[in-house]
Amino acid sequence: MKNFRSFFLSALLLAPFSLSAANASRTASPNILLILVDDMGYGDPRCFNPESKIATPHIDKLAAEGMRFTDAHAGGSICVPSRYSLLSGRMPYRNWNAASAKRTKKGDLSALEKKHFPQPQLQHEPGRLNLATLTKRRGYATACVGKWHQGMSTKAEADGTLKMTPLDFGFDYYFGFDAPEQAPYAWIENKRFVVAPTETIEDHPGEDVTNPQTQGAHWRKGLAAPDWKFEGYLSTVASKADAWLEKQTQNTEPSTKNNAPFFLYYAIPAPHAPWATAGEFTGKSSAGQYGDYVMNVDAMIGQVMATLEKLKLKDNTLVLFSSDNGPVWYAQDIEKFSHRAAGPWNGMKGALTEAGHHMPFIASWPGKIPAGSSCGELICFADILATVASLIGEKLPNDAGEDSFDISPLLLGEKPARPIRHGMVHVNYGSYTLAIREGDWKLILPADVYVAQDGTITPDHIVKTTGKGPNNKFQLYNLRNDPGEVANLFSQEPDKAKELFASLKADIARGRSRSWPTALER
Repeated sequence: MKNFRSFFLSALLLAPFSLSAANASRTASPNILLILVDDMGYGDPRCFNPESKIATPHIDKLAAEGMRFTDAHAGGSICVPSRYSLLSGRMPYRNWNAASAKRTKKGDLSALEKKHFPQPQLQHEPGRLNLATLTKRRGYATACVGKWHQGMSTKAEADGTLKMTPLDFGFDYYFGFDAPEQAPYAWIENKRFVVAPTETIEDHPGEDVTNPQTQGAHWRKGLAAPDWKFEGYLSTVASKADAWLEKQTQNTEPSTKNNAPFFLYYAIPAPHAPWATAGEFTGKSSAGQYGDYVMNVDAMIGQVMATLEKLKLKDNTLVLFSSDNGPVWYAQDIEKFSHRAAGPWNGMKGALTEAGHHMPFIASWPGKIPAGSSCGELICFADILATVASLIGEKLPNDAGEDSFDISPLLLGEKPARPIRHGMVHVNYGSYTLAIREGDWKLILPADVYVAQDGTITPDHIVKTTGKGPNNKFQLYNLRNDPGEVANLFSQEPDKAKELFASLKADIARGRSRSWPTALER
């Protein structure tokens, strides 16, 4: 049997660390608009699924003007770890504390352990290099508009300010809220509530949906601003993004960053619950409340893209679009609406099967990214940091972007002789379970197998399965032959399973997947 550690290292070393040669041809650092929607599936936009029951003309136009990636993955199958990997270029499972290895037989921490042992750190650490702090090094104006969910104060200090907001993570401007269906229900601008949350709203379950706790116009009990309205709040988010873009083109005081290149993280908090669809979209799709809300999201993307065009910013703006994780769309929903929100993939949000993290991903940059193109190379959200660094002429320090590979050659239409990224690790934070992908193969671990930060396994029983449910046994799939993950090949391919398992252990023990730079590159 081959040396698995060497095998995985050599595969990862295929990723080029130096700046792309095509990078030198650009005349100026591009503006960057990163559009991240929330809980939209691969099968929702028609440009990824022609049989979608939802009209998405603006996402489709973005794809027609740029490149679709058909093997793109979030860093996690729920929002917090996914956003962590996107901003930091580091996979979130690297933050697990070894004390969290203590488990119950169900694969989760017991109430006692939750009290006495620290939970995995999933949110962004202050001081870690991220997309905002990286671009600021090149003089970029930076803004985050929409959902944050990476560490946010929810109670004002005595002076009315909030101790922690995105301004503490490198952004010059922020407008939005931490999470859409969790209190406090109030807009935050920079370091303050626009209107303080002083009233209490009660729990509200969704109606006429498969699961009223995860679907429909539902929210949890909590404090809210007196004028808070769920319906149509996506328009407020879009308008704030428009206003910030307008400001970047204004000629004002020389000391401001106006007319500098910009990085706008436009984090649309939908179609995540609550499905708070604006009235003009109600009943317009053929996929119920969810489909209507996706149409609402699509229109908000179109609004900001129209603003770019109006301000003559589009030609030198790199637009990146994706969703943070898979959809909340049950088997009953597929049957009811004949709509596969996750497309051909198996599962939904939170799963280690493809539907949880296999995302629609589009990149557009007029004159640079080939229009109407597609790319089937494996990429991950973590790769955005190294890619942006390459495109703006920055090098990543050794202690940042540990899992970020520069995919700018793919964006610019180049065809590398070998894959830039050969594999990645997936994570489910409901049960703290891991999976590893290498090439066409994917191994999903049972819920009772924990890989500690030093690469040790508890328990180490790769050669046998446990339990009876799908989450309590090893699952091995060949995604090329079986993209729907139907045929578990663990028993038929034990050597391949061991190979992937060894690679996973080596990856975690190493603490990074991006290779160390050579002496010349340091």
